[in-house]
Amino acid sequence: MKETEAEKIKRLQLIKETFQHVMPVNKMLGMIIEKLEDGYAEVHVPFQKQFVGDFKRGLYHGGILASVADTAGGLVAYTQARNGDQINTVDMRIDYLHGALESDLHCIASLVKTGNRIILADVNIFQDHQEEPVAVARCAYSIKRN
Repeated sequence: MKETEAEKIKRLQLIKETFQHVMPVNKMLGMIIEKLEDGYAEVHVPFQKQFVGDFKRGLYHGGILASVADTAGGLVAYTQARNGDQINTVDMRIDYLHGALESDLHCIASLVKTGNRIILADVNIFQDHQEEPVAVARCAYSIKRN
């Protein structure tokens, strides 16, 4: 049965609310979902001092960037799910292109492919003052259909 536009809006709003206000790690990161569509998301993460890993140079810890990439990719994967489907990260490759400074993060996550069992998403992480991404990731998620 094809989803109506009202059902789609409601489904995406539920995903957004769950990712922002229910998932503990996302609340800790302070993630704000600025835009969410089927197969596409824009995420904002306000800077917090505890994100710093390289305290001498004031750079983000790579694990924070990986967590942000995995969550943004998972968000896009969930736009492909329906009631009762289970989605889990199975693989993620992240390239750190240069140090992320003490500033907010912005992510653009987009769907690459939805298969019968695997969903692929790409994530680019930027900062306001930089034109190039600080990191790029390819994320793979298993999907178990209900």
